[in-house]
This record gives sequence, C-alpha cells and structure tokens, in this order.
Amino acid sequence: MSYENIELHDANLKSTSVNYVAKSVTLEIDYYPIEQSKQRISATFEFSGVSDYHENSSVTELFTHSKVGGNISYWVPAPKAGTTYFYLARGFISITAKSIAVVNHA
Repeated sequence: MSYENIELHDANLKSTSVNYVAKSVTLEIDYYPIEQSKQRISATFEFSGVSDYHENSSVTELFTHSKVGGNISYWVPAPKAGTTYFYLARGFISITAKSIAVVNHA
C-alpha cells in the first residue's frame, strides 16, 4: 500500500524525533490498516531532506485522546516532495521534506 492511501483518522501519535544535523523527522504512529480493523499497527513515518518542521501540540491533549479513540484527526500527505500536514487533537504538525517513507512493524 502506498503511504498516500494510509488513513490516519483515530491513529495515535506516540513520539516525534527531530535530527537537525541529518535534516530528518521521525514519527512513531499506531494506525488502523483498514477501516474495519479492530487493532492498530505500529509504523515509523520517516521524513528526509527536511527544510521546515512546525509543531503546535498539547502533550496533555495527545495523551488524553490516545486513551479514548485516537489523537490524530487526519493527515494530508505530500505526494512526493512537499509539505505534509498532521491534524491532531488540539494541534498540528507540518513537515516540508524531499521524501517520506513509511515502515510498518509486525
């Protein structure tokens, strides 16, 4: 499945990591692989060649919403190079990067 087709409604953002020297951002996210799934899968969203990273979020809200459904409302992925937007419970993340890769974990 192409990352553009991943649905992140009710997904959980677990962590973010920014490497300023490598110009990379990594997000750890648990999401439902298909709408009818009852269990989330864990994945790493890796952004390379990052030129801009913005986050406005509340740790308290992200934690609270992770327990009652999910702390990601939806996302708008860049098709290739460009800006990807994550809309969170009471916040957002935008990342402008040259590339994105999603690695699902078993």
